[in-house]
Amino acid sequence: MQKSVSYVFRRCLPIVLLASFLVAPNAQASGHGGGGEGGGGGAYEKLEPFTVNLVGLKQMLQVSFTLKLAKPEAGEKVKFNMPLIRHKMITLMSAKTADQILSSEGKLQLIQEIKVAINKALSLDEAEGISDVLFSSIIVQ
Repeated sequence: MQKSVSYVFRRCLPIVLLASFLVAPNAQASGHGGGGEGGGGGAYEKLEPFTVNLVGLKQMLQVSFTLKLAKPEAGEKVKFNMPLIRHKMITLMSAKTADQILSSEGKLQLIQEIKVAINKALSLDEAEGISDVLFSSIIVQ
């Protein structure tokens, strides 16, 4: 009672396809995610890493982060204004000392400053623009 390979393939293919859709991740990190209101959001925009000299020029900071968008439409504004955003982030972070960045409070303060600076550059408020900043890595040398 051996079944042909094509018969098994035809019978299993729909199950495999259905399973792949069910297992696929729901979160999208490209700025095209699901929409939400206020801080809920759901769309993300990953920025290229930043490397800056800290105050005193003896230490460097390398930081990677992703922006959580309050509304997916903000992703297009982020992409369009990326040169201005990168400039604002470099000037903001290069004015910091290592001590300001290494503490937990310092990281939380930096998150707030990044949100304010980017939302200001986009001419949006937190409910329309960037609702959170998610660090991927922070390296101080």
